[in-house]
Amino acid sequence: PDMVTFTPDGSRILTANEGEPREGYGEGTADPAGTVTVIELGSDPADAAVTHVDFTAYDSAEARQSLADSGIVLQKGVNPSADFEPEYIAAGNDVAYVTLQEANAIAVLDLDAKEFTGVYSAGFEDYSTVAVDIDKKDEAYNPKTYEDLKGIRMPDGIALYTADGVYYLVAANEGDAREWGDYLNEDERNFGKGETSPTGKITAENSGLTGKVVFFGSEDYDGLEDGVDY
Repeated sequence: PDMVTFTPDGSRILTANEGEPREGYGEGTADPAGTVTVIELGSDPADAAVTHVDFTAYDSAEARQSLADSGIVLQKGVNPSADFEPEYIAAGNDVAYVTLQEANAIAVLDLDAKEFTGVYSAGFEDYSTVAVDIDKKDEAYNPKTYEDLKGIRMPDGIALYTADGVYYLVAANEGDAREWGDYLNEDERNFGKGETSPTGKITAENSGLTGKVVFFGSEDYDGLEDGVDY
């Protein structure tokens, strides 16, 4: 488990069971299933009912493809039930919202049915319209726009509140890489040594970049657009 929380009415305890691999990603490595535990509390703690809710319903080829088509980032050749790693929970009394940071997604959990009713992409930042500073060399904040460049939000912490009868979610988008053992899905390119972005679309000449830039190593993942740097 990563985090633990109560529902607002105190009737349930929820834990986000991240299920990260112990020794890193790679061939022969066991990656435990990510789950959410729902503990129903009664008047007597000895009567608490425990349910572990998993993502096996999304492991079919059709379901997996639907997730990737909607912008959910998935490791190639890995079932979503193992790839999803619940990070944080925002709980209502009947529904909970669970961040799946590395997958760039938020899962919706029906607490009465004890099942996930949907997994939704957190979307991408379009850096052709939103300026961003990606140059590590100049040690200054100098945001620019870049064609064919997007950012993966990857939400971590999440909170739920209501205003005027409307529910809102607020997520902290960490944008973090996966780093376990020898595995790292970052792709650092040195524009000062003539390198380009992974797609080759961003160069020192057309961008003015002169130092190292960290990109997402997208070759191992589904759910991303071809011809786009992240």
